[in-house]
Amino acid sequence: MAGSMAAAPARADAVDQANYCFVYTRGGQNDKAIDACTKAISSGDLQDADIVSALINRGVAYKAEGRLDAAIGDYTRALKMVPQDALVLSNRANAYLGKGDLDAAEADIRKSLDIDPEAAGAWYVSGEIRQAKGDPGARKDYIQALALAPDNETYRAKVAGK
Repeated sequence: MAGSMAAAPARADAVDQANYCFVYTRGGQNDKAIDACTKAISSGDLQDADIVSALINRGVAYKAEGRLDAAIGDYTRALKMVPQDALVLSNRANAYLGKGDLDAAEADIRKSLDIDPEAAGAWYVSGEIRQAKGDPGARKDYIQALALAPDNETYRAKVAGK
């Protein structure tokens, strides 16, 4: 009985850390996000869905800090748990793009778009990859992103050629 009593506070702490991880990531507080995500992930007290969420958030924070290999590592680990997750594939494609590994980026973004062709962000990343490859078809991907998210100023600027 004592063991079960100790597990509840540990699980609650892990969930709190996962929640902080999300809040700090969304707030751009990358160092705090990485710390909270790492604590949540390493706790051993999270359900798989919460681990995947923490890995995604930590990957976002790592990428924002320019730690692309760490971001790719987190996305790869998440994909072992949810191999058909379009968002994780798109995020990893974006990190590969940041590293200049355009072939890996393209492979991931194609899989992502096969899974979820309505993801505006994935179309934008696809456009970025195609632009990096010198493919004039990149603009079509930006137009598709804007069609799916017409209020997005970044997509609108890309379509306008800015």
